[in-house]
Amino acid sequence: MEKRDPQRTGYQPQPGPRDGLVERWRRSAGPPNIVRPGVVVASGRVYTVGRYALRAVASADGSPEWVRRRRDQSLSLFPDEPPFEFLQSGPTVSGDRVYAVSGVTLSGRAAATGQSTWAFRTTSSFEYVLPVGNQVVIGCTLANDDQLVALDQSTGLRRWIQTAAEVPLAFAPAEDSGMDSALLLTGTSERDSGRLVGRDPSDGTVRWRTPSDRPLFDMFATPAVNQGRVYAGGPTLTAFNASDGSVVWQTEAPSITEPASPITDGQRVYVVRDGAAVAVDAATGENQWAVSVEEISPFVAPVIAAETLYLPGDSAVVALDTTNGSTRFRHSLSRSDGRIYGMASADGTLYARVGTSLRAYDAEEAER
Repeated sequence: MEKRDPQRTGYQPQPGPRDGLVERWRRSAGPPNIVRPGVVVASGRVYTVGRYALRAVASADGSPEWVRRRRDQSLSLFPDEPPFEFLQSGPTVSGDRVYAVSGVTLSGRAAATGQSTWAFRTTSSFEYVLPVGNQVVIGCTLANDDQLVALDQSTGLRRWIQTAAEVPLAFAPAEDSGMDSALLLTGTSERDSGRLVGRDPSDGTVRWRTPSDRPLFDMFATPAVNQGRVYAGGPTLTAFNASDGSVVWQTEAPSITEPASPITDGQRVYVVRDGAAVAVDAATGENQWAVSVEEISPFVAPVIAAETLYLPGDSAVVALDTTNGSTRFRHSLSRSDGRIYGMASADGTLYARVGTSLRAYDAEEAER
């Protein structure tokens, strides 16, 4: 899922390549979609979407495991070549299930086979899908009303509905360090002042809302929840108390002029935008380092693996040391390959969706 987990931290403790990349395998992935997330790795599989297909390959060698398309039931003019619904979201994996939005429908599928187990149809396209415990929450339109809907992950049956023009953004369980109780974080659009909302994940009731006098959150900057705090990118980088939504600190991230999705390893919060990567202290918001990095994609979330921050460029993967921002390596890509549409790290390997291909990168031999 986007930024790796429901808390949207973008962090995993296991190290990835530190000194350079060697391509281990490459597989065709079909025409790309600009959706989030572009790549997900879980339980020995790599998941990605194209315009009309959700697919899984083996993470070890890229061998195809399955490809699934959802037929567009509203169009049946060509029975020999049936049309398929356009993919609106990237894959979201939770346990033994994988979710993706096709057209106006959320499909729950078996992660091992891609077989559909249930489908929930709405009345408009949407893209935000968030696992919340044994539920999956979406923000959609039903019968012309904006709704937050929680569905049972096993059956697709409705667990609760709240009428709200919001989308699900992040979820932190009660067991997470610093949390008083589990939190479902949602957000409103800019037309409603760009507010964050803390909700009870068991029934969707509101616990707190951020102030409406000025926007503290941007819809394209997905927040992160970690150790009892919510980190949100907007006009400023802001840390909120996850219990009541109060502001803990705010900082004008140097060199960042546009909203950026924060990620965190618990020690620092990182934002990347406008050719700059910035790290601030997670506890205080004080600037730790800021470096210039050219040609960074604004649509793909960076990845943290241990003490390495991987940044998606238009024609390169750039790796920084999280402790001081120094460059570990820069791996150039051919412009003919196309842009990076997603990255993920698992088991010491970096995976990337590049143009129409899905790729796995290991560390250079000198590092092994």
